[in-house]
Amino acid sequence: MSATIVLDSLTVERDDSFAFDVWYGNRYLPEMFSADRCVGVRRYLSPMRGSYLAVFETRDGPGPVSPRPEHALVRSHERLVADYIGGRTAPGTDERALEADILYPVFFRVPGAREQEFNAWYEDEHMELLQRCAYWPMTRRYRIRDASGGGFTHVAMHYLTDLRALESPERDQARSTPWRDRLSAEPWFRAQYRVYYRWGARQETIPR
Repeated sequence: MSATIVLDSLTVERDDSFAFDVWYGNRYLPEMFSADRCVGVRRYLSPMRGSYLAVFETRDGPGPVSPRPEHALVRSHERLVADYIGGRTAPGTDERALEADILYPVFFRVPGAREQEFNAWYEDEHMELLQRCAYWPMTRRYRIRDASGGGFTHVAMHYLTDLRALESPERDQARSTPWRDRLSAEPWFRAQYRVYYRWGARQETIPR
């Protein structure tokens, strides 16, 4: 697990997905992966959003920064560089949880003055309650230091084995504690949630 990740998301028109898939897999991702510090990538899809997400693991520094996508089907592009600040793996699991079929990133805009309490809530209460659910083996948390848009400051990367995690009693409990209620009353506490499905069953290593 690296200290820095790059999240690169393309939202596309679905008129000719085969042609786009060929371009994305054979040209775009290999060029992105060519940065010296990039050591691995995991690919995801969000069919409802029409989005392709690549999560690049890097040794240090910003990782891949080019190219910008140039394809007629690309409607929007988002790229975030984020540094690891904490996480939790459920008892009895290990880093193989990174290969879970579902990635559930949650994005926040946290004011600097509230960051300490926000981090404490996530680390000391929220993750532990979520991981009581059998379908919720791992969470990794990052602070975003370079974003192409959206103004997000933090992202929690949740790795799920089943979408039933999002309707579980454990998630309901984690979202209804007095501590969370206090934070959710503040106007900045409005997260953006996404669901992505793993593309393939293993980590891909793209030749340079």
